[in-house]
Amino acid sequence: MEADAARDELLAQLNDVRAELTRGLSARHMAPFLELDITAQQLKTVFLVTTGTVTTISQAAEHLGVAVPTASASIDKLVELGLLTRTEGKPDRRIRHLTPTRKAIRLHERFLGLRTDTDEFAAHLSDEELRGLVLGFEGIRRVLRQLSDGADATDGAGAVDA
Repeated sequence: MEADAARDELLAQLNDVRAELTRGLSARHMAPFLELDITAQQLKTVFLVTTGTVTTISQAAEHLGVAVPTASASIDKLVELGLLTRTEGKPDRRIRHLTPTRKAIRLHERFLGLRTDTDEFAAHLSDEELRGLVLGFEGIRRVLRQLSDGADATDGAGAVDA
């Protein structure tokens, strides 16, 4: 019974630390997005163009499930904000090609920046803290694999995935 109480206390501590980390990382990663005066659809458009998924207004409209004039008006605002540029097509001047600006690329990189936080923070951990973190992530990986394979995640509790 004492082991159960100790485990419950560890789980409570984990939840407290995780909640604080979530708040801190959320604030760090949300700042660039909260400063933007664009809609969710416009943010999706920036990401679609930045990844090369779409290169024209009609492609953007198709991916977003909106009419071309709606996409065009949305893209006008993104051009005005310096996130996208439009250039005329060479053979057909009616086709406008979309390209991301450096500002859009930085925004996209910031959005994907979660992994770099881990690298940055790990560099400041002691060897003991780093070993503990690796052990913890290996345990999470083990449970994730077990859940993915349909196995009971409590099987092998305490085991280390080598």
